[in-house]
Amino acid sequence: MSFEITKISITRIPENKGHIGFASCILNNKIKLNNIAIFKRLEKPGYRLVFPEKKVNDKKIQIFFPVNSDAYFELESAINLALQ
Repeated sequence: MSFEITKISITRIPENKGHIGFASCILNNKIKLNNIAIFKRLEKPGYRLVFPEKKVNDKKIQIFFPVNSDAYFELESAINLALQ
């Protein structure tokens, strides 16, 4: 099953250690993903994504994340395009 990224919103912040902002996107006009951190890539041009986590006691729990590299690269490409 594929997904369609139907809207992307970018919130820029003052750069801090490569962190330049946050992205939100809507998938298939049905699910909204918030607070995807955007960082500058160190080794090449472009940006990388970091997905939200919650710390419970001493354990980090991932809120949501792409389950395969194809899904990650599709999100990353769409967000990189929105940043231009």
